[in-house]
Amino acid sequence: MLKLVVVLMMAAPVFGARAVTPQDYLRFEFVGAPVLSPDGKSVVFPLTKINEKLNRRVTTLWLAPVDGGAAPRMLTSDASSSTNPQWSPDGQSLAFVSSRGEGARPQIWLLSMAGGEPRRLTDLKNGVGVYQWSPQGDRFVALSRVGPSDSGKTVSDVRHYTNIRYKFNDSGWFDDKRAHIFTIDSKSGAARQLTSGQDWEESDPQWSPDGTLIAFVSDRTGKAYEDSHDTDVFTIPSGGGAIVKISDHSEADTSPRFSPDGKTIAFLGSVKPRQHPKLYTAPAAGGAASKLAVDGLDLLITGLQWISAGTMYFETGVRGASHLY
Repeated sequence: MLKLVVVLMMAAPVFGARAVTPQDYLRFEFVGAPVLSPDGKSVVFPLTKINEKLNRRVTTLWLAPVDGGAAPRMLTSDASSSTNPQWSPDGQSLAFVSSRGEGARPQIWLLSMAGGEPRRLTDLKNGVGVYQWSPQGDRFVALSRVGPSDSGKTVSDVRHYTNIRYKFNDSGWFDDKRAHIFTIDSKSGAARQLTSGQDWEESDPQWSPDGTLIAFVSDRTGKAYEDSHDTDVFTIPSGGGAIVKISDHSEADTSPRFSPDGKTIAFLGSVKPRQHPKLYTAPAAGGAASKLAVDGLDLLITGLQWISAGTMYFETGVRGASHLY
């Protein structure tokens, strides 16, 4: 890994004592977060370059051995961007998101590590947002936006809003689409919608270790578009079924993560407005109060992950630097 980093750093332009110019910036190459293969021998990373003629950035995926024994090689074409690479649990395939073709929506593509061209897996009308392999590798969980206008029956350009929130800087007027949870067969691409509703949308779906449950975050108070901040952690069976509320705070609960045995969900939660979120745990089956996992921790937790049934680690900023705890 160290050798890989050194090679990439050496490839950066050297400017000496002069100031950086706009033309220098257009030559910059931006390396994204690396993704380690299941066997720990290879790493895939996104590399973004600026295409001055097209006036846009293009991201390609590259593969390199961890030991630095070979030069990185490009896996995807620079004709369109490929992002968010994820290895299959068996390490035989690489999934990524790409919008290939004129006017195409972002979809999940699969690339066999044995060779060949990527194939498009999904064909969701509004594309794919966040996605994640199931632990067994047979499915994906993904977010996709859906709404009444998908039927194509809209006959008027009049917009009718009944909520306080109706537009946002840069994104413009809100449409009628909401992000909901889908599961997708990793072989056929067949998609099944698990959640629905116009008064909320879902985020951060996470598989349980045995693949039977999906945890997610949503504000289901009915006031999500009235400046409510009361998101909660929920679970739903991965085959569809009843939704169970896991968290129990009147402020934002986020970032659900299953323990390795699948019995506990850790999450970040606040009990007072504008309070820094604290770390809580609750039974994955629901029906019980959450517990504060650690008291007196005056740190902002990010990147929360379990190590074992009783241990977690996270990232946080300390005096301008990022640390692992």
